[in-house]
Amino acid sequence: MSPEADVAPGPGEATPDQAPQPVGHAPLTPERRRQLLRYAEQYGLLVVLIFAFVVFSLLLPQTFATEGNMRAMINSQAIILLLALAETFPLRSGEFDLSIAGVMTAAGAITAILTVNGFGLPVALLTVALLGLVVGLINGLLVVRVGINSFIVTLGISTALGGLAFAITGSRIIPNIPADVLALSRTQILGFPLVVWIGWVFVVVLWYLYERTPLGRFLLFVGGSRESARLAGLRVDRIRIGAFITCSMIAALTGVLFAGSVGQLDPSVAGQFLLQPFAAVFLGATAITVGRFNALGTIIALYLLTIFVTGLQLLGADPWVSNVFNGVALVLAVTFARLAARLNART
Repeated sequence: MSPEADVAPGPGEATPDQAPQPVGHAPLTPERRRQLLRYAEQYGLLVVLIFAFVVFSLLLPQTFATEGNMRAMINSQAIILLLALAETFPLRSGEFDLSIAGVMTAAGAITAILTVNGFGLPVALLTVALLGLVVGLINGLLVVRVGINSFIVTLGISTALGGLAFAITGSRIIPNIPADVLALSRTQILGFPLVVWIGWVFVVVLWYLYERTPLGRFLLFVGGSRESARLAGLRVDRIRIGAFITCSMIAALTGVLFAGSVGQLDPSVAGQFLLQPFAAVFLGATAITVGRFNALGTIIALYLLTIFVTGLQLLGADPWVSNVFNGVALVLAVTFARLAARLNART
């Protein structure tokens, strides 16, 4: 036995097994790793948005990082935001609705013709609400009752509504929208037009609906497994048809706001309002509530796409870059959303 082993530790001295360990970071437990991964999945898109905003602000301090540009970006996406939020209803229930742009354009055409010819705004609102109800009901019955693929049905309905918009307007741009319609969209509140505030309020309402009410869970349950939802006692067909009707009615009322925000109605604009809402909704499904179509993720994704497109254009990119960027973003968003849904299902 060595001499050191015979020496007892003095008062206050630590025994070998009580000796202080080197200071360092505690190892990550599996649970801690999973928690960090969940945080990264939930808020990764928001971090990318902030990073992109900072980068373009540093690169373009005189053009991008200005109050005017910030307002312009937010204002320009108000209609897209409403259409994207409308689309979350059928998507959560497991369906597509490609008719939103056609509904919006036809509703805008009806609003323009009625109000320009002396009918009041209440008449226009009731008429477009009826249009949304009828279109949503047709979509829902053809998809749910007849069993036709929702992609085919809503694409055909959208094309028909585009033709209806041309018929209503006589294939011409309707200018000089009355002041009460303009006020519905353009009234300023704290520096932003009313249409922007309507979109933001709608985000909060849908967040509460989807995350805090039984209806939000029912939509998700139906979209995940119709047969399981039926076995659980849910009225699956009514929920699916209701999702189509809600989506179409929101899109129709968005048409009124669109006519008011632009001040005129061009019947050929429907094609410009289809790609971006879907890109925002699918990309938004990779944030906040990962693997699920949700309101907060949608608005984050939409503003992220806007920042990138605006920044690239201010850097000198040609206008066609926005179409390429949004198209690629949609493909990547769908891919990421599917992968996120699978990972979410496994955990």
